Order: sequence, then C-alpha cells, then structure tokens
Amino acid sequence: MIIYLFKSTLLLGLLYVLYRLMLENEKMHRFNRFFLLLALIFGLTAPLISFEIHPDQTIAGIEIQQMERVGNAPAEAVSNSVEPLITPDKNAKPRAEITPLAAEEPGWPFSALEILLGLYVLVTYFLLIRFAGGLLEIWNKIKAGNLEKAGPANLVLLDGSVTPQSFFKYIFLEKESFKNGKIEPEILDHELTHVRQLHSLDVLFIEFLKVIFWFNPFMYLYKHAIQLNHEFIADESVISNSSSISDYQDLLIRVSSGNKQMSTTSGISYSLTKKRMKMMAKKFSAFRSGSKGIFLLPLILSFSLMFCTQSKEKSYPHKVSGSTDKLYTNVNLYVNPQRSDELNIEQRGMGIRYDSAGNPFTGTQQFRDVNNDQLLSESEYVDGILKSTTAYHDDGSLKLKYEYGYVGQKFKTTKHYNEDGLMIEEWVNPTSTDSLGYIKQWHPNGQLKYEAYYIENLQYQGLMTLYDKQGNIIEQERYENGELIEKIK
Repeated sequence: MIIYLFKSTLLLGLLYVLYRLMLENEKMHRFNRFFLLLALIFGLTAPLISFEIHPDQTIAGIEIQQMERVGNAPAEAVSNSVEPLITPDKNAKPRAEITPLAAEEPGWPFSALEILLGLYVLVTYFLLIRFAGGLLEIWNKIKAGNLEKAGPANLVLLDGSVTPQSFFKYIFLEKESFKNGKIEPEILDHELTHVRQLHSLDVLFIEFLKVIFWFNPFMYLYKHAIQLNHEFIADESVISNSSSISDYQDLLIRVSSGNKQMSTTSGISYSLTKKRMKMMAKKFSAFRSGSKGIFLLPLILSFSLMFCTQSKEKSYPHKVSGSTDKLYTNVNLYVNPQRSDELNIEQRGMGIRYDSAGNPFTGTQQFRDVNNDQLLSESEYVDGILKSTTAYHDDGSLKLKYEYGYVGQKFKTTKHYNEDGLMIEEWVNPTSTDSLGYIKQWHPNGQLKYEAYYIENLQYQGLMTLYDKQGNIIEQERYENGELIEKIK
C-alpha cells in the first residue's frame, strides 16, 4: 500500500507539472479539461496495473528495464540502506535457564500502523460527512428558492445576497436582482455554459477524491486547476458571443465582491485572478497548441513504462540487450551503476553501457535475424555512450537512422534520417552555455518544413514557421517566453 501511495502521488505530481508547464496557458480549454480528468484516473490506477517485461526488451531503442528502474529507485534506495541491527552468532550456545530481572512492562496496545489507519478513518469519516452536508445544503437551497425555467437550466431565486453559481441544471441567483432586471445577460450566459458542459460532474469527482485522498496535496491543486479551467471555458463562451472583454472583466469584479460560493458549485467569481483576466485577451494558436501535443504521447508512454512495469531481474548488472528466439547479437551490453561508481563515470541519459568484462563499450552492436542472418539494426557506442542507431528493411536497405550528441549528462542534439539518408528532423536542446534550442523538420525533397526556437521547459522564443514544399511560408508566429506575441501569417 505504501508503494502504491508513493507511486500514485509521484505520477499525479508529474502529470500536474506537465499540465502546468505545457497546457494550462494554452487556449485549448476543452482538451485541457479532459486531460486533467484522465490524469487523475491514470495517476490513481496506473500503479495498480503491472505487466512483466524481460530485461532485453526495447521500445524505440530505449531499454524498458531502465525506465522501470527509475520508477522504483526511491523505494529500492530505502530498502537497500537498511542494515540488520543484530547479527546472530552461529557459535552461541543456548542457556539452560533465563531468569527475568524485572517484571515486563505492558506494551502499547496499538501499533503505529493501526494508529495511522485509525486517524485516516476518522478524518475520512469527518470529510465524508462534510461532503454530504454540502450536498444537503444545496438541496435545501433548491427547496427554499423560487424556480424559474431558463433554457436547459432551472433558476433558483434566493433571498439575500447570492453570488451567481450553478450545480448541474440549477443556477442560484439573488431573487431581488433578478426581478429588477439587474442580472446581466453575460452572467446567465456564463452559468448556462457550466450547465451545458456538465462541469458539476468534474467538481463532484474531484471533491470525492479529496475525501478519500485528503492527505495527497496534489488533489487540492487538481481541484483548483479543474475549476479554473471551467472558468476559462465559460469566459470564452461569453466573450465569443460579442461581449466586450473590458466590460465583461468589470462585470466580474463587480459581481464577485464579498460573497461566498458553495464548495461543490461552479461560480462566476471563482479565482478571479490576473491569470484568468490575461487568458481572456490571449490569442489562440492552433499551430502552437498542436505542436505541444506532439510531446504528450511519448511522455505519457514513458510514465506508463515507469509506473506499470515489473521486471523479473532485480540484481545488477542488468543485461539490457541480447539474443532472443528471433534475434541474436554480436555483443551483450549491461547497465551497472555500481561499476560506474567504481570507475567514477558520470551517468548519462539512460546509463553507460558495459561489456561482459565491465568496461565501457566502444564499438558496434548488431542485431540479426536468427533464420537468415539478416542485419536488422546496429548501434554505435563510444565509451559506453550511444552515438547512433540504424534500422534496416528486410532487403538490407536503410529504414531510418538516429544520431545523438551530448553535453555533460544531457542530450544536446538528436538527428533523424529517413530511408533515403536525408535528415528529416533535428533537435538542438538549450544548455547552460547555449540559451536557445531549436526544432527543425524537412520535406522529403530537402526543403525546410518547420522550424521553431525555444528556451528551457519548451518555452517558445522567437519565430515559429511552417513552410510548404516550395519553401513558401504557410504560417508564422512570434513568441516571447512561451507567449504568442504576434501572428505574422
């Protein structure tokens, strides 16, 4: 259970950081909504799923065993650091009689685990009652208010001061203001968007998870992100209906002053921050949003491999590649962190590769078909560091090739070549000595297809340009610190 809680918390944290860095500031709010919900589901269920792998399995040239080791490293580090407090003496002889010197003190009747479990049950029970009480409060307000139909929603008109807010098909409004025509159309439009989009389902879901996982700090961060995303969606809907942004912002400030919102409702005044105001005026860029989506799939796949895999082999050195019933190799390579420590070698990327003698491997590792001796792939290593990987078709012709360059422990460059030997993609990552990185792609005819420049955390900087096969600019945008400044074309 402790391992599950550790892994689920870590995975939820990684997905949340990924959302904050890459998605939150993008104006693709509906996609972000489902990403947040799926991140919660995936983060809580993935550590419960496991499938065994063999150490010599690889995906895209990266050994799965090493990814799994990254996920288990913290737990293994703890278990490996524990030494036995008492070492039994094999030559010791049993005593004939043992006489107690004093009466044994009665021990504490509960173990630490039982105390923690009792505390968890007590807090969860309290939060569950409070959660049910919140729903009961909403139900009582619905019964106490006057109901009026408004499209797909029911307006609940209440006495006293009420901040406009919604719960499923019910929208809570101040009765006097509504009767006097003081509820602006933008307010109703905003709350109707919450109703149509079923935002209350999301809020109930995260509120229930907070009851069960109240000790997990990321649950509170996810709730804030989900509700803020709901407001982005509703704000966008209102503004798209020809509302002036400045007038709408003034309206929000006026409506949200000083009134309380129920925890399980969606309200127009939620998180009226600079970030929300800034998002209203932000320009949507399908170009930039789509390019960021490219990175999500491999990252989530990596997370899956880290948190869902188990390996039959736990001791070092790990053999990370070798012969199978379909392939054979000219040399078996190993990952051995202890050997790296002995040789005082930096661990780079996924680890230094060693030969069977424990030396950093320099040379070519080949994989061939056991039936016809056909060369299928080969990788070049220098001092244990992967420099290139090449794959071949069944007829021996080139299929693809990757070349890698390094600075210290980080990848600096990655070059991708197609079956014609033409470079079709190049990544140059920013480093401490080189503030800008770039991504470039080429058409099959050698003409530049796409180029973009970025700083750390994939924050675009400068021009991002898309070209056709003749070199003409199709689309071009300018960025500063990840923000779209100008849509040039």
